[in-house]
Amino acid sequence: MLAVTPVSFSNFNKNYSVRKPVNGSFVRLNRTAQDCFVSSKNITFSGNERLTEDIEYEQYINLTEKQKEDLRYKYNNYYNLIDINELYSPVRPLNNRLPLSKERDMKDFLGVAESYNKFRPNKIVCVGRSPKWFLNASIWMKDGIEDYALAAFSSNWYRRDQMGLGQNLYKIDEKQPTESEIAAYRQYMKRIKCDPVSLVRRAQKSGLPIIITDYIHSGAGLTSYLDLMSQFAEKAGVLDDFGQSIELFTMGSIEYLDDLGYENYFALPTALMPEKLQKYNIKQVYHDMSADVLQSILDNKNTNECRSTYYPPAAWGIYNPMKYKTGLIPDERLKNMPRIKDGIINNYSTAMKDYRNLMNFRILDYLYTTGRLKDNHRTR
Repeated sequence: MLAVTPVSFSNFNKNYSVRKPVNGSFVRLNRTAQDCFVSSKNITFSGNERLTEDIEYEQYINLTEKQKEDLRYKYNNYYNLIDINELYSPVRPLNNRLPLSKERDMKDFLGVAESYNKFRPNKIVCVGRSPKWFLNASIWMKDGIEDYALAAFSSNWYRRDQMGLGQNLYKIDEKQPTESEIAAYRQYMKRIKCDPVSLVRRAQKSGLPIIITDYIHSGAGLTSYLDLMSQFAEKAGVLDDFGQSIELFTMGSIEYLDDLGYENYFALPTALMPEKLQKYNIKQVYHDMSADVLQSILDNKNTNECRSTYYPPAAWGIYNPMKYKTGLIPDERLKNMPRIKDGIINNYSTAMKDYRNLMNFRILDYLYTTGRLKDNHRTR
């Protein structure tokens, strides 16, 4: 198990031995809807019934011990109580448990979340859905962060050589968003005050850099996001200030890359800078996690999709991601969809609602039982 420790590029030179790929973590089951009606503890659940209502900090602290015990049971037996066909990907783990059920995995997960605590005074911009579980856990921790901004973003139009980890960066023209999509995304960034002008103003007022955070493998998604932001900054006349106002905090897993069979010709996963930002000395700090946590939190589609909104370029001019808890909307459907009213699209299934809220409960409950939950918090 790798130590969960943040490292900077200047002090990382550890050699990792290549490990054999691990066996798949999931197995597909052929089950009918009828199979998913399970009776236990004198309670019968089906795919159309909620196991739990929404659980955030406020709901958790008002739970009785009996209610907590009931939710622990549901968390531990989730896959026996729901119709797995309602999940984004109808599979279940070999251990038949939701992620973070193992003590070791929870400690590694919270180690990553705790790495954000040092950025409590900074403005944090979360690019896409991947870091949200970790950021929310930090928000619930004592001495954790107070807030962050989510910049919904689901796309990339760059690639790298050497299995996606080399130093040569290529832009794929046909994958770039259209001018109208770019214009819509610029307006979205302004609405959430994450446009370059707002970020530069915040950095200059606080005297602290803006922390832009994302999970990276090749880093192509983060590079694409920064490409857009640099375009916006240049048009607004603040490119130099923007390049000097941001730092990157990225996360990934060397162990996971080794398990995939990557050669160790790289020192560390990095996000390469797009053309307009290459002249700036933008600090980038990488945080390593275990392969188990990466696979269960970041690579697991059910966990990822339960967290937030899917927002590819085709959606940028169609709907406002701030109005949705999640959005499992296929690209083909989005391309043919006229402008809609907020709230119409939401195929966030009952099983996925339960998945998300039982995961929230597990994290809050672990923080509470280990004395690390904040005494006071207000969910924004």
